[in-house]
Amino acid sequence: MTISQYNPRSRYRDRAAKRFHAFLIFLIVGGGCLSVGFWMGRQHSVIRIDTLQKEAEDARRQVTLLQEDLTKVRAEAQTAASRLDQLQSQYQKDLPENGPMRDLVEILRKQLEDGMSPDRLSFVIRSARPPRNCSDPASKRFMIRTPAYSGPDSTAAVGEGSVLISGIGASSRNKEGQPEAWYDPSQPITVTFKAAGAETERKMGTLPFQHSLIAGGREFRFTLSEGERSFVKVTYDSCDYP
Repeated sequence: MTISQYNPRSRYRDRAAKRFHAFLIFLIVGGGCLSVGFWMGRQHSVIRIDTLQKEAEDARRQVTLLQEDLTKVRAEAQTAASRLDQLQSQYQKDLPENGPMRDLVEILRKQLEDGMSPDRLSFVIRSARPPRNCSDPASKRFMIRTPAYSGPDSTAAVGEGSVLISGIGASSRNKEGQPEAWYDPSQPITVTFKAAGAETERKMGTLPFQHSLIAGGREFRFTLSEGERSFVKVTYDSCDYP
């Protein structure tokens, strides 16, 4: 018969050793996990920092390129502005000062742009002469026909009938908006100049305006202005031509 010996202290020591071993294993495993986590976090931070540094470098390069482009554009703009100033100065230098000469240059430019032959313009200018044997100014009037006017035609004959002048215009309107028989002088009118042995000429504009034509070896110069109600006043003279 065997009698077992029970030792409480040995039992407690075993339990304490097991708990210590378990705690030690926990520390080792926990420390390993923390170390692995710290290492992975550090690697992630390193990769993130490297990525951000590359992005920052790319951004700096783009800013540098944009600054270079901006500098280039500014230089080109300054060059263009300088060239424009030179052209404007040259234009002002070549163009006569204000006055008849400047107006004539503009008229010549317009005629050339419209297709007029330079030789033809040169011939006309050389053929021009100062007015000679001019008549004294005289005045006549004629009635402007309108859509609401049903009376007879009205004409003004000048130069002993060498030129017949007539015209049409828009009706004036009353307060109710109804058309009147007389024309509205604030609206453009169309005036017809019919000369014997020449083509009929028409001039459209808002009064007052001027017109000239050649008839019967004379140049007639007209100034048309608003007259009494329904009428246009014509002031004219004539000179030998050419």
